[in-house]
Amino acid sequence: MTVDLIPASVTPRFDYGVRLKHDKVRERHVVLGPEILIELNQTGTAIMSEIDGQSTITDIISRLAARFEVNPNDITQDVIEFCTSMVMRQVLRT
Repeated sequence: MTVDLIPASVTPRFDYGVRLKHDKVRERHVVLGPEILIELNQTGTAIMSEIDGQSTITDIISRLAARFEVNPNDITQDVIEFCTSMVMRQVLRT
């Protein structure tokens, strides 16, 4: 099955009732929402922490590239794929 990736021009937002939270028990960030709990790794946490409902994926990629001192082209595909998977899991909406 082929999945259509969301375009970098979209502005992702957390879906209703979903939020990013630091879980003290697990000592990591999680996505928490109605009937959902997703533990995030460092990469997922970095991406999700940039989602503010006003920035496009292109904006997020630019900020992450500057923050981690990497070429934006090197992380574009990973960020788009991650955001697409979060849309499919109804964590993010566009």
